[in-house]
Amino acid sequence: MSENEVSKPAYFLSDAHLGGYPDVEERSLPMLYGLLDEIMARRGDLYIVGDLIDFWIEYAMVVPRKPFKVLARLSSMVDAGCRVAYVAGNHDFWMGDFLSEEVGLETYPEYLEATIQGKRFYISHGDGVATTGDKGYRALKSFLHSPLVTATFKTLHPDVGLFLARRFSQSSRKRSSSLDKDNTDLLHSFTEKKAREGFDYVVLGHMHKPYTFEAGGATCLVVGDWIYHFTYGLCEGGNLEIKRWPRE
Repeated sequence: MSENEVSKPAYFLSDAHLGGYPDVEERSLPMLYGLLDEIMARRGDLYIVGDLIDFWIEYAMVVPRKPFKVLARLSSMVDAGCRVAYVAGNHDFWMGDFLSEEVGLETYPEYLEATIQGKRFYISHGDGVATTGDKGYRALKSFLHSPLVTATFKTLHPDVGLFLARRFSQSSRKRSSSLDKDNTDLLHSFTEKKAREGFDYVVLGHMHKPYTFEAGGATCLVVGDWIYHFTYGLCEGGNLEIKRWPRE
């Protein structure tokens, strides 16, 4: 491993839900740009742990207007030599090849296993990891990701499709938040399992509230959100910590 790979900072960001909370974006977007600018200036790597946008749906010839500036920033980061990896969240309904081919992101539908600064990381949005769920939520998730729904949306005008996606996103958020109570035991069990598989760190999103703990010899970091907490994970020198923006 080169000295540059060891010293290169790695950032973890989750649950900005851009477009879903317009009342906070006057504050949250400038702070997000500030964080992205810091990562690019430091030539760091960024791991997006799902739900950057409140709902993501791809069309063959149309790009949603709302996230355009953020995606342009991410593309500039890739051009500057930053690694930007995106692990899909439960609001990333239909991820095609736009993010990878046009923006330059590495995309992962479920999880990412990576070696960062000599440490083994398991990175996942966390939907389904820390919740047992209920039949209604699971049915809604399966419905949204079914080939039939995907094919149907491709026949709709983008304005109609994006409107419906926004409605689905709101429903999914309400259902998910009603299930995600105290999941400490589930998180510990999952982290212990990953520790036995040889991972040093488990990084999750989805739960919005940032916290970290150790279990079985591995450290689990729940990133938090970019709505109310403005937290992110930062790994430097092999040490992973929760940070808050702007830095205190």
